[in-house]
Amino acid sequence: MENLKIKAIDLRPLTRHEASRVAAGKPGGQDNWAEGFPRAEDSGPCARLVAATVDPGPFGVYLIVPRSSGQVVGSAGFYGPPSESGEVTIGYGMVESAWGNGYGTAAVAGLIEVCHAYSGVTTVNADTDLENIASQRVLEKNGFERVRATETHCYFALKLVA
Repeated sequence: MENLKIKAIDLRPLTRHEASRVAAGKPGGQDNWAEGFPRAEDSGPCARLVAATVDPGPFGVYLIVPRSSGQVVGSAGFYGPPSESGEVTIGYGMVESAWGNGYGTAAVAGLIEVCHAYSGVTTVNADTDLENIASQRVLEKNGFERVRATETHCYFALKLVA
């Protein structure tokens, strides 16, 4: 799969070899990681990708790479392929130095583009910590609606038109 070019970023699909380096937090000579990458939140999805017995295809993990720096500042991706009812769940995050530049909004827009490109996706789900207003705004800017909240999290959904 090739890079997705969205606004000022590239979403670069992770290979299993790259995912193993991210999961271990040990860059190879070819890696260009921003200070603070990978975050603890990047390791889990990458470890799941490495352990997967089936290639997730477009519903895997992507690196967020601003074209201005060429450095990996975060990751975005899917928790797995669409369910039988057509639902997917996404996650995303970046190093703090990359916040406030629109990269998160662009990354989520790219994941939505993936969903539109492959038939069968009816709903995109996401959640944020209750206090993470910036992440909630990222989802709202991409058309997500808040569907519920708990004492710790807000849950969002984006219904896709078939």
